[in-house]
Formats: sequence, C-alpha cells, structure tokens
Amino acid sequence: MLTTILSGLFLLAIGQGLFLAAVLALLGTRRPEVRAANGLLAALMLLCVAVVGHAWLGIAGLYPAWPHSALAVLPLGFATGPLLYLYLSRILHDRPLGRRAWLHFLPFVLVTLALLPFYLQPASAKLAWMRSLDGPPWYAGLAAIAKLLIFLAYLRGCYRLLKGADGNPLAPGLRRLLGIWLVGGLLSMLALALEFVLPVSADVVGALVLLYFLYATAYLAIRQPLGYRPPVPEPAPEPKPRYGDRLLPDSERGAFLVRLEACMKNEQPWRNGELKLEELAERLALSAHELSQLINGACGVNFQDYLNGYRVVALKEALRDPARAGHTILDLAMDSGFNSKSALNRVFKAHTGITPGEYRRQGRGEEGAPAGA
Repeated sequence: MLTTILSGLFLLAIGQGLFLAAVLALLGTRRPEVRAANGLLAALMLLCVAVVGHAWLGIAGLYPAWPHSALAVLPLGFATGPLLYLYLSRILHDRPLGRRAWLHFLPFVLVTLALLPFYLQPASAKLAWMRSLDGPPWYAGLAAIAKLLIFLAYLRGCYRLLKGADGNPLAPGLRRLLGIWLVGGLLSMLALALEFVLPVSADVVGALVLLYFLYATAYLAIRQPLGYRPPVPEPAPEPKPRYGDRLLPDSERGAFLVRLEACMKNEQPWRNGELKLEELAERLALSAHELSQLINGACGVNFQDYLNGYRVVALKEALRDPARAGHTILDLAMDSGFNSKSALNRVFKAHTGITPGEYRRQGRGEEGAPAGA
C-alpha cells in the first residue's frame, strides 16, 4: 500500500516538475530580462525530477530493467546548492553570470568524471554490479554526506543574499522556499543517520523532500511570480513644444479639472498599471494633448508622475492597513497600479524618502495626497 501511494506521488511530482520547468523556459523566451534566472530555476526543477524519477524506479522495482540508471543521480546533489544560490543571486540582485560562476559546479563535474568509467560500462556489467550489492556502496554514503554539507553551506549563502535584499517584494516568498530546503536538508541528514531503522531508504526520503520542494515551488509560483521582473518602463516623453495654438480655454479648464479629480477619486483609473494618456483623455471627452496640458498647468507634473502620486498614497494606506498585513508588498503595489518592481521602489522612495519595505517595518503614517488629489 505504501509503495503504491509513494509511486503515485512520485509520478505526479515528476509531471509537475516537468510542467513548471517548461513554463519557466517559455517565459524566458518571451522575457529576455528573466531568461537567465528562469533557466537556473528550470534546471533545478529538472534536477529534482531526475532524482524523484530515480527513486520511483527503485520503489517500482525497475532498476534491473534500467541498469544504466545505476548511480546516475549520485552527482546531481552537488549541483543543487549552486543552482539555488545562483538563481537567488540573479533574481534578487540581477547579478550577471560571469565565468567564475561556473566554478560553483566544480564538485559536480569532478564527481561525474570520477564515475565516468562506471557510466561507460555496458548494461550487463552494471546489472551484475547491482546484483552483487548487499546495500549502498560505501562511497555513496560519503558522497551523500558531502552533498549535504555543501548544500547547507550554500543554504547559508542564500540566506545572506536574502538578508541583503530586505524590502524586495520577492524576498518573502523566496525566504519560505529556503525554509523548505532547510527542513529537507535536515530530514535527509536524519535519514542517513537512521537508515537502518527507517521503513524506506534514504534515497526515498530524499526524493520525498524534493517532491515537497516541487509542489511548494509550484504553489508559490501561483501565489507570487518567483521569476517576475517586469521591464523597466520608459519615462513618459515630455510634451512637445508647448501646445501652440491648441490651448485649453480658461473658461473650460476649471470644469475639466473638477471632472478629472472626480474621475481619479471615484473610478480610480490609476489602479490600471497600463493606463495610457489617450485612454484617460477619452473618459473625460478631451484630447490627449488637452489632458496633458491640463495636468501640467494645474498640477505642475507630467502624466506619469500624476498617476504615481495616487498610487503611492494608495500603497501607503494599504501598507498601514492591519487587515492586509499578510499580503506581500508586490501584491499591494500591483493592486495600487504599479506594474514594475523597479519603478515601485524608485517612485515610492522619491515620494517618501524610504522604500516600501522600510515604510511597512517602521509603521510610518505620513498623510498627504498628490497634487490635484
């Protein structure tokens, strides 16, 4: 019964991991700015799929039918920590992957080369080797210990990366992901120490840990886009030499300003992160040129700054709202009309002098509205 349940869970996890890796790769082709980060996370998903698949072969009794699977996943654990660390480095700090980054994979390469003579043996020799074993070979145990120690060292480095990224909207979700890895590493160490009294092997326990990671990653990816980094929007162009003969008459300017303020207060179009000048002008029965003139003349700011003023006020209120304390800053920012993480931090700091994360932690409550609000 246990074998059937584990087999079903492993197969579902394999499908989930392949699907998530494919989605990450597809998003990378459409969004060059996240291609490297998504590629690293997709590689991590595929690594987990390989280990879970190897464990599934074991509990299904299929190792003799697939002799080339022998020791196939032994080196993969040496790549887990580097992939996770480089992914976090890329997604949090946008650090390019230079040539030295690949030195992180040196243990993986060395172990693979050491096992290469075994990998090149024919299937019959590997099958005979498997049948001669009474238990895991001694070097597999040493490799497992080395993998865990290296992984825990990289996990410590990952936490240091996150500590230096306080205020980043992605940090909370990624911190939960690292917590999953830490628990998994401790469980794997316990499994190695107590393998002789466990009802399942340490390999199966390790696969269960990776299964947990695959499902948790998929869940977090649904709640919060782990590979999300919107493109930096181009600043709104300054109006062409000032309005020429198409000035909005003074007799109409006051009425249209009242209509604009009522629209911004009641309809809140600024919550649309893709709102264009032409769209708002159409709501007010103005041309884009006339609306730009109205905002510049009455409020002294351009269109984007005008919208961002409302968005900052809305985000400040959301960050102070106890009922929304469980929401991530990214969720609150997108609900307030920001569609770019970089623009969020830049604009919010320009208005308040601090980042959204600092504002939430300090509980600052400055009031104020944008010009015209």
